[in-house]
Amino acid sequence: MMGVMCAVSGCASRGSGPQGGPTDSNPPRVLSSVPSEGATHVQKQEIQIRFDEYVRLNQASEQVLVSPPSQSQPIIKAVGKKVSVTLNDSLLPNTTYTIYFGQAIQDNNENNPLQDYTLSFSTGDAVDSLNLSGSVVFAETLKPASGVLVGLHPAEAEDSVVYKKSFMRVARTNQTGHFELLHLAPGLYRLYALSDSNRTYTYERNEPIAFTEEAVNVPDSNLVLRLFNCLIPKDTLPDSLQLDSLVTDSILTDSLSTDSIPQDSVNSAMPNADSTATASLRVILFPAVTEAFVQLLSAKDVPVATQPVNEKGDALFQKIKADTYMLRIFLDLDGDSVWTTGDYLLKRQPEPVYYFPKRLKIRDNWDFEETFRWQDESARPE
Repeated sequence: MMGVMCAVSGCASRGSGPQGGPTDSNPPRVLSSVPSEGATHVQKQEIQIRFDEYVRLNQASEQVLVSPPSQSQPIIKAVGKKVSVTLNDSLLPNTTYTIYFGQAIQDNNENNPLQDYTLSFSTGDAVDSLNLSGSVVFAETLKPASGVLVGLHPAEAEDSVVYKKSFMRVARTNQTGHFELLHLAPGLYRLYALSDSNRTYTYERNEPIAFTEEAVNVPDSNLVLRLFNCLIPKDTLPDSLQLDSLVTDSILTDSLSTDSIPQDSVNSAMPNADSTATASLRVILFPAVTEAFVQLLSAKDVPVATQPVNEKGDALFQKIKADTYMLRIFLDLDGDSVWTTGDYLLKRQPEPVYYFPKRLKIRDNWDFEETFRWQDESARPE
């Protein structure tokens, strides 16, 4: 009888019972802050933020960014359901402050980050409301430059301001290279990007840099900064930039070498090509431009051959080994047959680079032809 009853109604078994609900995937939610978002006439240097659950901090010294930047690093703490930020420098008068938290704030149990939370307030009568956005890419590869500092100086400032004074407003690029400078006053500004690994908010010798040639007008969007490494001879530097040794930044590992296309690769056949390989590739540039060089790249973005463009705007690669390739061109503006990096002191941008937007699968015994509308369709292939 007992067995029948168990079969009908079910019997309790060891190990059964509540197993818990679904895993929490929600980030912490802000309940309140002091000062509140958009507050004015703020004088206190300590900011308190209260959340709906217990929180922790992850890499706060790297993630949290105060704009305008302070000379001393802020003190950032998480206790229970609160996060506090103490600014060690006195607040500037009539200034809008924005604190970017990145992904520093996480819940205590599942480490779900609160993505890109910002808090803005003003020491004056109003919070500035305009934005400036865009992206930063590596000049040679056009890959997104993540974790790069983007900053502003007044348009009327001297060229030397970038290595003499901290930026007046700052932001940092995300994983896709996108940046957004929030809560700006209207006007004209000089726009820069720096790797700034030591967080001085200034340009230092041999540090990767990007800059706009003309002042930018706030608000604006879709700006693109091309980050390059300028190796400056020591004896040409102003005294304020003299250092005893070269500085190597980890950000340089993403193909920021200077003049990286060797002279002997120009107008060359495929190196180490299979003697039986018979594939060819003709690249037609539209519109035609004769001061360009076309590069055939491996699937890993390494140049394997470079050809100059002829008077018709064509470049021909012969005896290509069957494989998957990418294409890019660079405009040889200085006529030295190599890609030339930029130079901030000379106000020279790196030579323009354009990627063919799809990968090419080359097969033996085939003649391939591609038209590259480089002004309209340039984009790194997926």
